Amino acid sequence: MRVLLLWHMHQPDYRTPEGDALPWVRLHALADYYDMARLVEEAPAPVRVTVNLTPVLLSQLADLAARGPRDPLHRLCRLPVHRLGPDDRRLLLSQLFSVNVERCIHPSPAWVRLHRMAAPHLAAGTVPAWPDQDWIDLEVLFHLAWSGRTLREDPFVAGLLDRREGGYREAERDRLLDLQDHFLPGVIPLYRRLWETGRIEVSTTPLHHPILPLLHDTAAAWEADPQAAIQGVTFRWPEDAHEQVVRGRALVQERMGRAPAGLWPSEGSLSDPVVRMLDGLGIAWTAGDRQVLDRSLEAAGVHVGPSPHLRPWRLHGTGGPVLFFRDTDLSDRIGFSYARWSADDAVADLLARARALAMADPGATCLPIVLDGENAWESYKDRGIPFLSTLYRALGEAPDLEASTFSEAAEALVPEPLPRLQAGSWIDARFATWIGHPEKTRAWMLLQEARRAWDDQARAGADPAALAAAREHLLKAEGSDWFWWLGDDHPSPSKGVFEALFRHALRAAWAALGRAPPQALDRPIFDSVGPSRLRATQPTALVHPRIDGLVEAFYEWTGAGAWEARTGAMARAAPLVTRVDFGFDPGHLYLRAWLAGDPASARLAGVGLWIHLEGPAGARVLAAEPEGRLAVGGAPAGRWAAARVFEAAVELAPLGLAAGDPVRFHLEIRLPDEPPERIPPDGDLECAVPGPEFDLLHWSV
Repeated sequence: MRVLLLWHMHQPDYRTPEGDALPWVRLHALADYYDMARLVEEAPAPVRVTVNLTPVLLSQLADLAARGPRDPLHRLCRLPVHRLGPDDRRLLLSQLFSVNVERCIHPSPAWVRLHRMAAPHLAAGTVPAWPDQDWIDLEVLFHLAWSGRTLREDPFVAGLLDRREGGYREAERDRLLDLQDHFLPGVIPLYRRLWETGRIEVSTTPLHHPILPLLHDTAAAWEADPQAAIQGVTFRWPEDAHEQVVRGRALVQERMGRAPAGLWPSEGSLSDPVVRMLDGLGIAWTAGDRQVLDRSLEAAGVHVGPSPHLRPWRLHGTGGPVLFFRDTDLSDRIGFSYARWSADDAVADLLARARALAMADPGATCLPIVLDGENAWESYKDRGIPFLSTLYRALGEAPDLEASTFSEAAEALVPEPLPRLQAGSWIDARFATWIGHPEKTRAWMLLQEARRAWDDQARAGADPAALAAAREHLLKAEGSDWFWWLGDDHPSPSKGVFEALFRHALRAAWAALGRAPPQALDRPIFDSVGPSRLRATQPTALVHPRIDGLVEAFYEWTGAGAWEARTGAMARAAPLVTRVDFGFDPGHLYLRAWLAGDPASARLAGVGLWIHLEGPAGARVLAAEPEGRLAVGGAPAGRWAAARVFEAAVELAPLGLAAGDPVRFHLEIRLPDEPPERIPPDGDLECAVPGPEFDLLHWSV
C-alpha cells in the first residue's frame, strides 16, 4: 500500500500597507521550512513525500530572500536595548514569549525566570522596568527557540544554547540575527532542487488560500450544514475561484521552475462544482478529508469497502483530477497526539494502524495522510526531528508500505467513480470555521459589497489599470485566514491585527476604484456585531456533585451545561482547559474544568484559580484560597478541589443571586511559572439561576 504524506506549508500574507510584515514567515523559515526539506533529503531513497507550498507563502519567502526581514520585531531586536522606548518594550514583551512553554521555556532557567517575572505584566498590559541584560537575554532566547536543527549545528549557535543561564551580550545577539538573515535565502532553492531530483513533489493551493466552494457560491455552506447561519450573504463569483487557482499555479511555476500537478484546496475544501471547474486546468489530482467522502457516498447510496478513502476517486462524468481523501484519524494523531509519545512508539503505532487498515480492506491501495507541516512540530521534542527521522527510516525499510507522492499514485492507480461530491472542508466536513458566526458573516457581507462595486465599475467601463489594482486587493481579502480568526473559535491576541489587514485590503480596493470606502470599514468588525456568543449548552437539570476534583460518579454532572474548547484540524494552539461543565442546585453554582493532558493531576501543584462572575448585584472575583476555600474579598463564598479536574461550588446567597437572575462568568487559571489563561478565552459563559420548578420544566424520559 502506498503511504501518501503531504505536509501543508502556509502562512497568510502578513505584509502590511506600510511595508512591514509580521514575523511568522521568517520564524517558521528558520525553525521548520528548511529542516522539513532536509529531512526528506536525508531519508532512505525510496521515501518520497509531497510538500504543499502555498503561493502566498512562496511570495513572502522570496521577499525575505530578496529584501531581508521587514518585521518590527526583528527591527527592534537589532537596536541597542537602551534605546528602546516603552512602546517598543511592550511589543517585545507581547511577542517574545510566542513559543511552546514546555518545549522552549522550561529547559532554560534564565527563560523560566523571565517568564515568571513577565506574567503579571502580560496580564495587566504593563511594561516591566527590567535591567538591559534581561531584555537582551529574552531576545536571544526567543531567537534560539526559533532556530531549527540546521541552524543549531552552527558552533556559535550551539554555544549560545549551552548557556541556559543567560548573560548574553548584544554583540552575540546581533551575530545570531546575522546568521539567521543569511540562512533565509536558502529555503526555496532547497525545495526546488529536491523537486527536480524527484525526492519531493510540490503541490499548491489557490493564490491567497481562499475557500473555493464559498467563492464559487456561499450556498455551499448550507449544503455542508443546513443549519449554517449565513442569511444575508450571497457571494457567488465562480470566476474568482477560477482566477485564484490559475494564478496560484502560475506563481508557483515562476518561483519553482515548473507548474504543480496537484492542488491541495485551502483547508481541504471541495464541492462538486469546484472539482468540475478544475477539469481542464492542468491539475492531475486534488484532495479533501475522509469525512467529506463518507458523506458523499452515503448520500449516493454507494458502499465500497470498510475504508473507502484508501483508494483514489474521480468525479463521474469528468476526465478531471483524481480525488484523494485523507485519513482523518492518522493525520490528526500526528498533528495532535504523538507529540507526547517517544518517536519509536509513535511511529510503531502509526504503521501498525496503517497495516491494520490495509488488512481490513482488500481494495486498499493508498493511505493519504495530510496535515500542517509547520505548526504541529512546536509541541514535539526537538521540533519533530526524532519523529520524522524515525518515520522516514521505517517507511524506507518497510516491505509492504511505500512512501509515494500523490502524482505517482494518481498515475499508477485506477480511480473509483464518484457519483457526486458533497461540499465540505477538513474541519467537521463543514465551513463553520469561515462563515456562520456573526463576525465571519459580517466580513463576508463587507467583501460582497466591495466585489459588487467592482462589477459595477467594470460594466461602466472603468479604467483597466484601476480595475486591476482593485482586483489584487479583493483577491487578498478573499483569503480564508481573515475569516478563520474572526469569531470565538480561534482566539488570538493578534486577532485585531489580522482583522485590520482584512479591512485594509477592502479599503484599498474601494480606493483603487475611485470610490469612498463604506464607513463600516473604519471600525473593527467585532465591535460592529456586538459580543460573541459562545458555543455552550445550557443546564437541563439540577446537579448535586461532590466537590473532590475526581471523576468517579458519572451521574453527578448529568444535566449540566457545557462549553468545549474548539479543536480540530489546523488548530493553532492546544488549550489549557478543554471543557467546562456548569450547573446548579438551589443554593450553588457548580463548575468543573477539564485540564488538557494526562494525567492532569501532575500539573496542579501551586495552581491559581479565580472565578470572575457578574450578576444583578455587580461583578465579583472569587479566589481559590488554601484548604479548598472560595472567597470574595476574604469572605467565604464556597469551596473548591483539584485532582483530576477542577471543581467548585459557588454559594449563591453571599453573591446576592436568586432564582431567575442572569449570571455571566469566566475562569482564570494560572499554572506555575506561566501567565494566566482566561477560560473561555473570548467571552463569558451565560446562564440563569434556576427556579424551584426547573427540574419539572426540563423533565424527560
